[in-house]
Amino acid sequence: MSVSPLEYECLSEGILQKKEDFLHESLECEYTSSQEIELLKEYKKAVDYSTIVSISDEKGIITYVNKAFINVSGYNADELIGRPHNIIRHPENPPEMFQHMWKTIREKRVWQGRIKNLAKDGTSYYVDTTITPILNPDGNIVKFLALRHDITKLIEQEERIAQQLSDRLTGLPNRVKLMEDVESGEFVAIGLLNLDAFQELNNLYGHKIGDEILQNFAVYLRENLNEEKCYLYKLPSDEFAILSKLALEKEVFKHIVIRLIHTLDSHRFFIGGHEIYLSVTAGMSCGNGAEMLINANIALKNAKRNKLPYELYDAHKHEKEHYANNQEMIKTLKYALSNDLVFAYYQPIYNNITHKIDKYETLMRIVNEEGSVLSPFFFLDVAHKVKIYPELTKAILRKAFTMFQDKEIRFTVNLSIEDIRNSNTQAYIFDMLSTFAKPGNVVFEIIESEGIDNYKIVKEFVAKAKKYGAQIAIDDFGSGYSNFMHLLELEANTIKIDGSIIKNILEDRNSQILTKTIVSMAKELNMKIVAEFVSSKELQEAVIAMGIEHSQGYYLGEPKPYLIDEPIDL
Repeated sequence: MSVSPLEYECLSEGILQKKEDFLHESLECEYTSSQEIELLKEYKKAVDYSTIVSISDEKGIITYVNKAFINVSGYNADELIGRPHNIIRHPENPPEMFQHMWKTIREKRVWQGRIKNLAKDGTSYYVDTTITPILNPDGNIVKFLALRHDITKLIEQEERIAQQLSDRLTGLPNRVKLMEDVESGEFVAIGLLNLDAFQELNNLYGHKIGDEILQNFAVYLRENLNEEKCYLYKLPSDEFAILSKLALEKEVFKHIVIRLIHTLDSHRFFIGGHEIYLSVTAGMSCGNGAEMLINANIALKNAKRNKLPYELYDAHKHEKEHYANNQEMIKTLKYALSNDLVFAYYQPIYNNITHKIDKYETLMRIVNEEGSVLSPFFFLDVAHKVKIYPELTKAILRKAFTMFQDKEIRFTVNLSIEDIRNSNTQAYIFDMLSTFAKPGNVVFEIIESEGIDNYKIVKEFVAKAKKYGAQIAIDDFGSGYSNFMHLLELEANTIKIDGSIIKNILEDRNSQILTKTIVSMAKELNMKIVAEFVSSKELQEAVIAMGIEHSQGYYLGEPKPYLIDEPIDL
């Protein structure tokens, strides 16, 4: 329910008592009939319930506050009225923001923005604020009406997400964010930088100085990496990464990294009273996706082994290292399978209609001998090549079915075309379904991006799974072949729109058109829709505006080894 600034101003100060009062206040209110007055009172009640309201004079002195303002600020009306708004101003707000605000409203224009406020008890809260100048019949400002909405929980949620994707020490994006960006396919070159002899520096100066070295090196990289579309990341321990979106020649990207290394040679760091020189070893690779990061790691290891300052990955030159890396991963996979170290992580899928989590996607992780958790990004290709993949599928099915056996909520498990073609894996799946208490809660996500080359086998699998009551979702829809006619034949219950499309719908018209087409088609076919890769408030709002019923992504909840069972408060 909406109400104009003038209507609210009239109501808030009791000007509806008589028309003479309106004239006395130099304001004219059109609503003079008793019915209109009663209707406006209802408007005011609705606004007061959902909105923090204050009115101030032309100098900014508060003349009215509603109950919501009193509740959120902790001050009573007597403490607020007659005071300027800086009584609740938080010192972290930049002065320039208020200078711009006053300039805008004094020019009789509406100002909107986010403000951090300070309550009476010293706690902070955030408000989304709209300030409207109230003009008299002569066009002069007589008052300012400020309408605010408390967005503290939203800001805290955004900060939590930022913390999950940021390194706490340096503030740079962390490994999780790097993996997310590499998987997006938008980046074409990567450089891994490893600080030389960092452990010795730690032992010599202590961990406090060690942390400051990492912080200062992060600042150095920020200041010296001037190339457009190059992004910095802080990885575990003493490693950093540079990603580039530029379509660079290998030699050009190599020279960007080399320049950083050479500039570092003459750079002195003064930390804790010590003069410290740093050097790095770099491994670089150009390409796309997971292979690019793996290859950069191979180049880095080779550079360290040969005491070189840097190395650019070359497929022919590093063929042996690539094989060695694969062998190491095979060993890790076998170790994880034999020691029950294949784990299920669960990412919530949020219902945009009920505003609750109503299902979870089960995602695979393994733990290596060092105790590090690895995502499929690192091991899936190798697992497929050496035929370990079916055992991984069985392991994740066991974990998922065990987790949800006593829960009244749906869960999804990813199945590749290889899983469906494999008769042993199929038999295992149906054995699990036949003994599961709630097969109607099971959703199998078929990975569409791999391309389905034998629809007959897939259709037979889908029909049999549905006989048990299980549901079918098409994952990564829009990233692969997206054969709409075959999609009709599969009779899937849900389409999951690929993240590579969703993450671009704010700026890319083609992504918008494609998304709208998929949504329209799905609704005609009575299919549910899930938007993947929803990583921000803006994306979530766009997804909802397009009529998509479900959302999934880091904005709504990252994968965890346990269930996030509280509804997300957005």
